[in-house]
Amino acid sequence: MQMHTKKSVIPCAVVLLSATLSAPASAEFTPGSFMTKDGAEITPVLQTGLSVNDNVFNTPTDEESRVIWTISPGVAAVIDDGPDSYKLNVGTSSSLYNKDSVDNFTQVNLGAGVHKELTSRHVFDINGTADWLYEPRGTGLTQGLGDIVDELIKYQQQDITGTYKFGSQTSKAQLELVSGFYSKKYQNFRATSQYRDYDKTLVGAKGYYNTQAATRMFVEVTRDDFRYDVLESSGVSRNSDDIKVLFGMEWEATSLTSGTFKLGYQNKDFDDNQRESFSGLSWEAGITWQPLTYSTFDFTTSRAATDPLLEGDYIKESTYGVKWKHDWSDYLASVASVSYIDEQYTGDIGRNDKTKSARLGLNYQANNFGLISTYVDFIDKNSNQPLIEFDRVIVGVNFTFALKAN
Repeated sequence: MQMHTKKSVIPCAVVLLSATLSAPASAEFTPGSFMTKDGAEITPVLQTGLSVNDNVFNTPTDEESRVIWTISPGVAAVIDDGPDSYKLNVGTSSSLYNKDSVDNFTQVNLGAGVHKELTSRHVFDINGTADWLYEPRGTGLTQGLGDIVDELIKYQQQDITGTYKFGSQTSKAQLELVSGFYSKKYQNFRATSQYRDYDKTLVGAKGYYNTQAATRMFVEVTRDDFRYDVLESSGVSRNSDDIKVLFGMEWEATSLTSGTFKLGYQNKDFDDNQRESFSGLSWEAGITWQPLTYSTFDFTTSRAATDPLLEGDYIKESTYGVKWKHDWSDYLASVASVSYIDEQYTGDIGRNDKTKSARLGLNYQANNFGLISTYVDFIDKNSNQPLIEFDRVIVGVNFTFALKAN
């Protein structure tokens, strides 16, 4: 299946993009904040938006379109106490559909963090999040079933990570130790979703060597232990231990490029020998190239064995992406991006998904405390399982309001 667009959507995209060019947009938008008497810096932000989705349930045929309104208020608070800092983020996001009120939802996101420096060579960071989320029909556990189910899937997730750093970033050597805990629990469709509730614990270490030439070499070792709450009726456990040993470098060697690249070995070993374990190459990379002060390219790629949400033992997932951002003036910026994901499922199903996506967008700063963003998203998902295939176009505009920046 080739990536294609619906003729009925393209005129809307042209109108939105043309309207944006004729109104005031921002190359860089920084929300303003205010200080309380107690020394907390408060940054409130409100985003509202309107979009048209021409295949809202991600179906291969009989696509249904929807107009979706969104509103997302949020506030961030930061207290600086010398080198230490404390932060809190609270936000909600509501989506309202023009049909089928069952699809309306409001999500809640909480985040907190502490940065503590005992000395310049002994630094602690603790960060945690808690989210109450929904899977729109046709995604997650209802992939391929979006036009059949009549309820959104609800779930909660919590994540906490602690990091200890010994040595400063400019030191010849630096050591990082990390530990974390993640939990995901579904709230409905329990006949199926109970088998996807799981906890994950993380331990890891990362050692840096500074070349003193704006480049640091490192070796990173991590272990993630996945533990599922309920054993499936097949009696085959999904529990696994995932170990990665990656060698890499991060650099800002010139005014043109910066980035991180790491390559190494991953071993994903299942407790139950009836599942196929993974042992092989894994990598992550993110490179920024800025040939001009007003034009930036971001290149990303990764490969790893990941846990499938629905079927199979593991997914050998490879991703590639390019993003170009260009500032046409102090007020107007364009964004274009493309990505490709190849997912090879192991186990008895032999499933293979290939997803191509692209985005075209314009950001316009209407004033120094408001941003208008228009975009067109294209996605084309191919699979050897026909019910999973779909293509979709979303055209949208977002308005961001914040305090006037200083």
